[in-house]
Amino acid sequence: MDTSKARRSARPYLMGSLDDLGDIGASRPKAPSLLSLDVFDTVLTRACGRPHDLFIWLGRRLATKGMINCSPELFAQVRANAEQAVWRREGGLDSKAGLGDFYVEVARRLHLDEQLVPQLAEAELSLEAEMLRAVPAARRLLVRCQEQGLPVVYTSDTYFPATFIEERLNSAGLWFSDSRCLVSSEHAEAKASGRLFDRLTSDNASPGQILHMGDHPHSDVAVPLRKGIGARWCVSGRLNKYEKILADAATTTAGFASSLAGASRMTRLATTATDDREAAIRDVAAGVAAPTLLGYVLWILKRAQELSLERLVFLARDGQILAELARTLVSRLQLPIEISYLYVSRKSTNLAATFSADEEETGWIFRDVPSLSIAKFLAGFDLQWDDVVQFLDVPEGVDATHPALQISESFHAQLTDGPLSGLILEHASRRREIVADYFRQEGLLDDVSQGIVDFGGVGSQVRAIHSLVKNAGGRAPRIFLIGLDNPKDAGLPVPDHEPDWVADTECYLYDHRRNQGIRRSRGFGTCVQMFCAADHGTVTSYHREGDTVVPDLAGRINKPMIDWGLNLYNTTLSAFAEHLVLDCDLVDPYADVRDVTCDLITELWTQPDRNEAAAWGSFPFEGAQASGGTSKSLVHRYTMRSICNEMIAGKFPNLGWQHWYEGSLAISGPAIRKGLKLAEAAYRSSEKKSGTVHTALVAGIRKLAGR
Repeated sequence: MDTSKARRSARPYLMGSLDDLGDIGASRPKAPSLLSLDVFDTVLTRACGRPHDLFIWLGRRLATKGMINCSPELFAQVRANAEQAVWRREGGLDSKAGLGDFYVEVARRLHLDEQLVPQLAEAELSLEAEMLRAVPAARRLLVRCQEQGLPVVYTSDTYFPATFIEERLNSAGLWFSDSRCLVSSEHAEAKASGRLFDRLTSDNASPGQILHMGDHPHSDVAVPLRKGIGARWCVSGRLNKYEKILADAATTTAGFASSLAGASRMTRLATTATDDREAAIRDVAAGVAAPTLLGYVLWILKRAQELSLERLVFLARDGQILAELARTLVSRLQLPIEISYLYVSRKSTNLAATFSADEEETGWIFRDVPSLSIAKFLAGFDLQWDDVVQFLDVPEGVDATHPALQISESFHAQLTDGPLSGLILEHASRRREIVADYFRQEGLLDDVSQGIVDFGGVGSQVRAIHSLVKNAGGRAPRIFLIGLDNPKDAGLPVPDHEPDWVADTECYLYDHRRNQGIRRSRGFGTCVQMFCAADHGTVTSYHREGDTVVPDLAGRINKPMIDWGLNLYNTTLSAFAEHLVLDCDLVDPYADVRDVTCDLITELWTQPDRNEAAAWGSFPFEGAQASGGTSKSLVHRYTMRSICNEMIAGKFPNLGWQHWYEGSLAISGPAIRKGLKLAEAAYRSSEKKSGTVHTALVAGIRKLAGR
């Protein structure tokens, strides 16, 4: 039966979740007298992505024990093929074929001793039992059923024995004394064919008195509806779009991407969201942010072990959530690595690392000149307008409130020769003293091998810290970044020789400075900066309280971030790290997941749904200005007027890193979305043609805007 027809005929019992039923007892009109529940991905789910991914994990465990002599991936393929061959031979789910039959075929195909068949079948049963998890909403549903006296029958198409299913339900707290279990393997009757539903109705209530709930559109919706049984399609246990991308990479990541998919699903099911906005924050956190950041942290931990590092220092603020994830993973993997968090920022440390005021040391502030006022520009050097005005050649009437562009050229000319240079170096020296004391207090100058962890960019902050540690007599730290940009792209000079800090730097995804790694896709930097949000403001400086150096923060609490939903986001990531399967006999926790996590970000950035665009588009994005700045939304709802104005200004479509074009499109009305796509196509086409054609296009848009 076509599910679209089922959807029309089954209302209100078709689409929903286990939590949607409310009171399903006698108080509801046409309330069922019996509830039939599917088992897998409805009330129980696995810690892996897809069911067959578990075969890769099983193959790894069997290979470790010496029971097979092929790769886990080959074993998984043979196991899946053997099952299909047996189903075709025996008549599919409407047969009593089971694990023993599958493993006889596996043994034949892998040339294994048939005496191993019982052990192989038992190993799979054991792993299934180990990896099955209760869907939290199922427990809530079963409690309501008990309170209302509604009997429950578990109805499942499976090759597992009924006793195994009952044991798993019981251990998950989903089995009561009056529960019943109907499985296809016991009766040689399947839901898919409808025969198991016939048994359900003959042994229990009439079809019209039964409600069946499950995740499969055919077996759990179309078939029971055809039999006159009410049906509700519960899809929350199925993989979402991000989890499917992860599961697709199971084979190429030694099964680890499937662990990420399973952790995402379990986190999503176990983390409460009160509305669509919170659900979008949670689902992107679990499906995109967590796999991306966990992959980065696991890579760092692997490199730390290979380099025998004793400590990893995560830099504020991008490193706050990374440090929390690292602590969880270090504990779970039982690694002898200390994790610490350092309160630093470019504003608090970069001036201290200025020894000669050359372009490499000061470029971090000059790159932001177009967006800064004179006052904010000078603050980067601990200077005020009255300190410098006498040395600068500036137009009459200019003061500290004017754009920094009006003094930047004159200021730059005096960096290496002139009174301003000496003033800057004097301020740098004063700041360097307290920064060095803070580093010493936090152990950064200890005689231990350590690495510092940050997001990346052009690397001005890690350059400064590397330089300050060496200047204070400490051991030069290793540097770990997600990516390193080419300074040329930021308008900064490139030294003739590779600086020491660059030689000590390793990049997870890309190193555009040395032309290594991937090419960063549009939206990547914006997404990762959002994913690395912190709950406190930027570090502005330091002060002394007795013998202690205390960081000064722009705000102890980052209220815009908290109001947006940072607590829910952090809770989701923490839950993900706990749900993630890391057992080395099942998966390789250090497998390379870089490509698949990039695919996740591309999917989010280019194909957001409306709820994702609204929730993540409202993220209080601060950008990456060295001096800090006010946050702004990444999206805005398009109108015909705004489209035309942007096109006339030559800014359409806005593909800058602080604007989410596809997100803006997703939150706009359907007519606007359609018109915008046409306008975008016209604009792109005009850019490829002569200026005359482009001028004509703009003239036409002006006429349209004037109507």
